[in-house]
Order: sequence, then C-alpha cells, then structure tokens
Amino acid sequence: MKLSHSAGTSSASSPQIAAGMLVGGRFQVSSYLTEEGGSNLYQAQDLLAGGATVHLRVFAANGTTQSLAESDLGRASSVVDKNLAALVAWGCEGDRFYVATEALDGVSIRQLVDAQRSQGGVIGLNKAHVILGHLCNALESAHKTIVHGGINPETVRITSAGRVKLTNLGLLRLLPGLAKRGSPVGNHQALYLAPEVAAGEEPSPAADVYSLSAVFYEMITGHAPGSPLWPPSKVNPAIPPVVDAVVARGMAPLPETRFATPRELMNALTDVVSSIQGGTAQPVAPNPPSTISMGKSFSVADAVRLTEEYERWLVQKDRLDYGPFSLAQVMAQMEKGVFTGDDIIVDVDSGERQKIREHPQLLEFTRITERRLEMQRRAQAEQAHEHVERKKGRWTFLIIGTAVVAVAAGVGWFIHKRAAAKDDVLASRMSEADVDAFLKNVKISFAPPKRVGGGGRRSGVSGAGNDIAGRAEDFTNNMDFGDVSQAGGDAILDEGKIDQVMRANYRRLVPCIMGKGVSTVEVDFVVLPTGRVKAVRVNGQGKGPLPMCILNQMQSFGFPSYKGKPTIASWSMSLR
Repeated sequence: MKLSHSAGTSSASSPQIAAGMLVGGRFQVSSYLTEEGGSNLYQAQDLLAGGATVHLRVFAANGTTQSLAESDLGRASSVVDKNLAALVAWGCEGDRFYVATEALDGVSIRQLVDAQRSQGGVIGLNKAHVILGHLCNALESAHKTIVHGGINPETVRITSAGRVKLTNLGLLRLLPGLAKRGSPVGNHQALYLAPEVAAGEEPSPAADVYSLSAVFYEMITGHAPGSPLWPPSKVNPAIPPVVDAVVARGMAPLPETRFATPRELMNALTDVVSSIQGGTAQPVAPNPPSTISMGKSFSVADAVRLTEEYERWLVQKDRLDYGPFSLAQVMAQMEKGVFTGDDIIVDVDSGERQKIREHPQLLEFTRITERRLEMQRRAQAEQAHEHVERKKGRWTFLIIGTAVVAVAAGVGWFIHKRAAAKDDVLASRMSEADVDAFLKNVKISFAPPKRVGGGGRRSGVSGAGNDIAGRAEDFTNNMDFGDVSQAGGDAILDEGKIDQVMRANYRRLVPCIMGKGVSTVEVDFVVLPTGRVKAVRVNGQGKGPLPMCILNQMQSFGFPSYKGKPTIASWSMSLR
C-alpha cells in the first residue's frame, strides 16, 4: 500500500503568521521558530490551558492529505508515554492546517552530535545504548496503535531535565520532505528512512527499526549512515566489531531481514553491550507516564553537560542490576527503602562504581534518608514489641492478668489524662504578659519544615484519633511519600503553608515549654486533610506531658483543609 503525501506543501504556500495572532481560536502565536518539512513552526500560548507554552506547526491545507493526517493524529494522540512528545490539538482554519504539541526545551540528537563532534568526540556506545532504550520504550507503546515512519536525529530531543523525547509521531503524511529521498527539504533526514518508506510504502515497525539503527549509527560514529554502509567499527575504531552485526541487521535493506520490533533491536544491543562490559547491561525498563517542566532556557553549549544528567546510573543490589536511573529516580527509590547507602551505583558511561553513600551528590541525602528510615523502623519495632507483650500477657494471665491490666490501664489513663489536663489548664491560664516576659529573655529562631534532598519529609497515615500524642502507627501506616515541599503534584500541605501557620501560632506553645529546661523544640506532626493535627512527637518523644500539651495547643492551630492523604511534617524552633 502506497503512502499518500501532501503534494506541493511548502512554507511558501503557508505564509508566516504574525506574533499575537490567534490560531484555532485557542493558540496565540508568540514567535516564529523555524521552517521544517514544508511547515512553519511557532511558539504559542494555549489560552485554554492558562497560557501554557506549546509548539504550533502550520501547514498549507490539503484536503486529501488532511483527512489521512487527522486519522494518524487521532491514533497518535491516544498513545501516552514519558518518552513521547504529547499531542495537544490539531485542526483546520481557512487555508491552514495546524498541529499543536508539547513544547520541549533542550537539544536534538543532531545538535548533540554536532556539539560532541566540535570537541573531537562522539556520544559514545553506552550513552547511545541508554538513549536508544528510551526510544524503544516509546515505540513499543506507539506500535500498538501507529508507526512513526520518520525518525531521524532531529525528531529526538533530550530535555534540560534529562528526558529523552521522540517528536513528530503521526506527522509523516504532513511532512513530505521527510519521506522522499532527494527532496530539497528532506534530503538529509531521508538518510534515516527505511528504503520502503522512501519509496512511498506504508511504514511498518521494521521501518522504525531501520531509522533507530541509523540514528544509533550516527551517535556512535559521529557521521550519518551512507551508501554503502560502512561498519561502525571502521568509522570509529573505539567501537568493538561485535556492534557491527547488530547495526547491519537493523539497517538491512529488506524489512523482513531486520529485527521485527524495536524491542528485539534493543535486546540484541543490550547483549552486545553486556558482553563488552563483562557484566550485565540492564535494558531500560518501561516506566509510567510522567511530565516535565517547560519553558526553561537552554542552549547547545549545555549539550555535553546534559549527557551527565539523564538516566545513566545503574544500581547493583544483591548481585542484580537495576536501572538505568537518573539521580532523582535513585533518590526516590531510596526514600521507599528499595536501595540503601551500601548498594553500588554505577556510571553506565565510565563504568565507575561506588557506594551510594559515597557519591558526592548523594552524601547528605543518604544520611538524612537513613536517619528517617531508622526512626520509622524503631517505631515499627516498638509497636511489634508492644503487640507481643500484650499477647503474652493475655495467655499468661488469662483471667487475673486481664483484670490487672485493665485496672492498670485505667489508672494509667487517668493519671496520664490528669497530668495532661493539668498542663493544659496551666497553659490556658498563662497570660500574654507572662509569655511576653518569657520571650524577652530568650532569642527564638525558626527552622522551616525539614526537606529531604529536593523535597521534604514525606508520608501519609491512617487510623482513628488517639489520646497518645504520637502513636507509632500514626507516623508509619500507609506511607505515600507525597512531597511536603511540592503541593502541586501530591495533594498535601506545602511547606510554605505549614511554616505560615506555625509562625502565626508559636506563642501558644510557649506555656508548654516554660520551666521544662528545653532549648530546642523539634515537632514532628500529622495533619489530617481536614486541617486538624492528629498526632505529634516532640524531640522524638510521643508520650508525656510536653507532647500532650503541644498536641492540645496545635489541634486548634487551624491548618487549611485539602484533598489528599494525611501529611507528616517537621518544624522546629530554638530558644537561646
């Protein structure tokens, strides 16, 4: 079946749009970016999405091609993957057909190859292997619905956040210059097209395998593939000859003799890289969809630095390799207790190995995270010990013991409540003058809610209310690791709101502190979605008059309500 393209589509028949003009009643053009494949590319603001930045590609309308392209775009828009640039909208307005996509910063593989070449180098085998792995993941998702057909170094970007992104999915019919060898617009890009696609055939998954292999070839050699195809090891002697066979099969002229799918290509390449490294090169594991921040300034000069920031770290645990990850992903796994400071982190490019706790960028994070996890483990152990002791008591003193425990519990509860009530009454009776007199003799400094790495102390809790100020399960159940410093994505209290409420009410804690000989008060507390404080720990203690007094005061602090799981935060003040 032949692939239908727009005949005569060019930038000349699609005049440039002035800044400020509205396209599709939704996209306000802010600037012209470039011309590519018979279309003009603009930066625009999506007025229906609060002014979010998008890239707007505008073509001259063509009825036949437009109908086919809309079908392709409809299928492409149903594919959601972290390594695919998202489609936002498309439509026809007068003599223009437009496609709006996610705006991506960063650099293309073309720019990255050029930047490396200018320094006398190439991207290299290991980095190219990682980049290719993410592209294979993206295409594995896409091929359930649509084939790309036009992959080349300019359709692959690495964002400033280190994310590998494949662009132009669903646009093959609209970019005729990219699908015909010898066309003035697309001659260079056509070097990466499968021969059958260049001849006008409908692309198959094997066509994307060809294009991926061609892009990989350029990443490891620094040169575009030519005809005849020189083996990579002949172009770049640093490439082991065993790589040649994988590239040759991936770029075989006949689709039936290539790898059938991108996953087959990736598996073959992973085996080769593993044999070269003398170990296990872990394939890039599929991940759930994620978002990136947009609008960040970025230049080609950052290209080499960028290769140090994307997902290039393996973690070795129990003789198995996991990854590759970015450092942020390694930190997220450590917060969940999956990795520890004693596990080995490996740079997939240099092969350098070291314990996670020894990595310069993970030193402090590891120390703080291990302290938090140790506190959590101790709390769980305490809870388990109490459970065992209670169970032992029930069997040893089936009748009498139960009665004694009940009486003792009642007496303890009465004494505890009486002591707490006494402190609470004392706190409520203390006048503002007494508080002012106390504060004149001390200097108070505050620390904001504690942060762990790039975020804050995280967790969520469940359970009913309790008259103990800090039950272990209040701080350990249903850990959800929402970020107290990033309310935008976690639906929990952000640290700014927590700090604002605590600073507005800290004077009410003074009566609890006076006379206790306390110089630093560090409060770990649980805030329910209703805004009510459920449990506190003061300087690591969850029981006693001081935690109970502070809990009673904080329960009326009036934290804002929110939708989400309970939030744990930590706040402190020092008295000097």
